Amino acid sequence: MKSLEFTLRKIHVNTDSDKRLQKRQPSRIYVNEEALIELTGSKDGGRAVYVEKAVSGVPDEQPVRREATLWKAPEKLDKKMSQMYDTFRDVCGFKLSEKIRLTVLGGPIPDADEVVLEQIPVQEGVTFEPLIPEDTPGWEIFLAGRLAQIEHVYAGLVLNKMHVRGPDRSFVVASVNGRATGNAKYIDRKTKLFVGTAAPKGETSTAAVVSSQKQKLEVTGIKGMDAQIEKLNDLLDCFSSEPLFEVEPLVSSVVLHGGHGTGKTMLLDAIANTGWGTVFRIQYKEKLAEMQEMFQLARLQQPSIVLIDELDRLIDKERNNRAAVIVALCEFLDSLASPSAPKVVVIATCLDFTSDIPEELKKPTRFTSEIYLPMPDASGRREILAARGLCVDPSVEAELLDQLSASTHAYNGDDLRRLVNEAHKIGKVRHRKSLRMPTTAPSEPSTEAEGMVEALAGLSINSPPPDTTNYYHPTDYHQALRLVRPSLMHDINLKPPPIHWDDIGGQQTVKLSLRRAVRLSIEPPEILSQYFDRPPKGFLLYGPPGCSKTMAAQAMATESGLNFFAVKGAELLNMYVGESERAVRKLFQRAREVSPSMIFFDEIDSIAGVRSGFSSSASSGKGGGSGGVNVLTTLLNEMDGFEALHGVVVLAATNRPQALDPALLRPGRFDELIYVSPPDDNARKAIFEKVASKRKMHKEVDIERLVVATAGYSGAEIKGICAAAGVAAYDRHVQDGVDDGIRMEDLEAAIKNQKKQITREMLEGFESWERQFRGF
Repeated sequence: MKSLEFTLRKIHVNTDSDKRLQKRQPSRIYVNEEALIELTGSKDGGRAVYVEKAVSGVPDEQPVRREATLWKAPEKLDKKMSQMYDTFRDVCGFKLSEKIRLTVLGGPIPDADEVVLEQIPVQEGVTFEPLIPEDTPGWEIFLAGRLAQIEHVYAGLVLNKMHVRGPDRSFVVASVNGRATGNAKYIDRKTKLFVGTAAPKGETSTAAVVSSQKQKLEVTGIKGMDAQIEKLNDLLDCFSSEPLFEVEPLVSSVVLHGGHGTGKTMLLDAIANTGWGTVFRIQYKEKLAEMQEMFQLARLQQPSIVLIDELDRLIDKERNNRAAVIVALCEFLDSLASPSAPKVVVIATCLDFTSDIPEELKKPTRFTSEIYLPMPDASGRREILAARGLCVDPSVEAELLDQLSASTHAYNGDDLRRLVNEAHKIGKVRHRKSLRMPTTAPSEPSTEAEGMVEALAGLSINSPPPDTTNYYHPTDYHQALRLVRPSLMHDINLKPPPIHWDDIGGQQTVKLSLRRAVRLSIEPPEILSQYFDRPPKGFLLYGPPGCSKTMAAQAMATESGLNFFAVKGAELLNMYVGESERAVRKLFQRAREVSPSMIFFDEIDSIAGVRSGFSSSASSGKGGGSGGVNVLTTLLNEMDGFEALHGVVVLAATNRPQALDPALLRPGRFDELIYVSPPDDNARKAIFEKVASKRKMHKEVDIERLVVATAGYSGAEIKGICAAAGVAAYDRHVQDGVDDGIRMEDLEAAIKNQKKQITREMLEGFESWERQFRGF
């Protein structure tokens, strides 16, 4: 912000126009055109400025800064000279010929949200009668009219000898927008006015008490996050109330973090709407200079609130001046820890406090408090839906709320609002269609549903029903539930390929173990505690390639309905340094938020290899060897904590279990090791029968002979055999016109051409590894 020093000289008020201007805008400060352009970059007046003494007469004394507006002088004036009206100069405590400093604030004079006036003696030393409560409303109306005539209202402005009834009374503007040095534009019927009696030194005036009671730094009226609101209000209350003891300055810099749609921006809006202090909002697209200017204004216009939405994007690694932005943030937060304990509260948001906020911003005096906003649980979702309003018959509302709250896990507040809106649109469409249906004669509704349809006439989507006969039908909400999916899962493989257990031949032991894993993830903790100290949460599928390990995971997700998070280990190592670990942490966080859920690591050996010598095998990836070790360490740390969670299953698959780091196989991580063997006779028969049921097979195909001929083949190889036989049958149909389907000779030829991938040495290796680790 630009500053210049000036010498004060007297301004001449001669004409009636000058006198009217002095009365309406008494806080004007005048400089010549050259100085105006240098300070503001424009010839236009009206910019807000701070004025203070250039040199204080008392050593170490901080000069008092008062707010004013800057204008081009109406008379010829030297560039080093400045003028102001006598009444405002007296309030500032300036003398003619004194040096002052003007600092431009960047914008026009702000609107006055709140003005506090206090009654003062008409004459010095003369006692006066304080206002009685019954008279206060009348005086507020009278004084509001007087301030509307003045226009620009500044702290210290005196209204002398006002008369309504009884004795004359005088008032002084004690604060504007909560600041004892404020200056703002009074707006009739919009600016809040508080009138009281001046208090003895060291005490609070009655008007200030009323103002503080009406405008408290507290968030209220938000449903579904009671615990988080309580913690936030505790922090805000500690900051905005007077400290009980003389301690080091209390700094209130809080980070709200959580997934998309969990209410971070909504909380920022709620804090801004408390009416406490001047609000400054910093967006992630803000330029560094503009951000620094807002920081200075926040310190100057106390009390103030600085809201930084999407802090993680403001300091994103792709931003060219990221380091400079972080330094500016650190300097600003450090400045709030000065002995004067400024009234500036800073609230920021991000997705993940641990990974998004750099360490330098977590040091003392900076972002020392964080509040995690989880996805709403069933009771929170019920509160949100109830607050939104379902507009159904009161007799079914409670039951419908229970059904919807139980069926919407992974839905955030925005999703629930979209769900209700979608249901209302469905109801409106259904109603309009019912009106177009031809009818022979008016009749009574034949069913309850038809009666509901008729009752929808004139019902607004965004407002409650006008009377108790207009309701939506519960089926509207259930239909909307099928259309509105949780936004948190939009970028996740929420719906795996529709594989079912019947699509996997044999493997009964594998199916039994995975079905048990699903039950453990949804069983109430009080039931599990009767049988387990720590229920198994991690399951490792290992075995030769092509034996349905990945299909088993997909079938588990399809049949269970769990939210499905799938990732290939090699994909993580292809990320840049540090991004792989962050991806693993975020994966576990999101799985916890939308539980019951399942995390599936395919090819886990690529990120969880034995640490000794691991670097050489992973060095080809972008993450390098150390990157692979870091990913493994992050995975171990996450799995150390997930056993205490309820509703999250971790499943992994590998063809090379002997390459896994042993630390991954200890209790509390992968508790159950499940061997997925090559298909036995019954499993191979089931695979051939499944293919035969879907394709055109010649009646002479002998499935029993095929089972014997494919001993030792994997399930994937058998499917490849059937596919090759199908190609031969199709070519025969096209070339020769023969349409008798897949013959036995087609299948036998495909078996001869299919190389068997599973060797005896490979199976012996699995048996050896199994003997070593089966005890876990």
